[in-house]
Amino acid sequence: MSDVLHSATSFLALYEQDRVTEDQIDDFIARWHESDADEQRSLAEFLGMTDTEYSVSLMAPDTLPLIRRARRDNVPLRSLLVPYLTALREACNPTDGSVIHALGHWLSNP
Repeated sequence: MSDVLHSATSFLALYEQDRVTEDQIDDFIARWHESDADEQRSLAEFLGMTDTEYSVSLMAPDTLPLIRRARRDNVPLRSLLVPYLTALREACNPTDGSVIHALGHWLSNP
């Protein structure tokens, strides 16, 4: 593990600073799973995400750049997900079916 991962700073805070890559989220998740009983935060909190951001990242892991952009630009994540979902639908990639279904359902519920 890198020295960055030994810090108490959350994944999302480091990601927003371009100090970790999207792929390194798995290292943080593993660290949370390996933590002792003193770690009382949920995985979402440990990663530095809101429950909404965490839910979206589970449905569509490729949305981490959108989550970062929503935070940086101070815009609702939902407003960035609509065009993202539209692009996925237009691409007609069969491997995106579950993401399209999950995000479409999530976006249709306010």
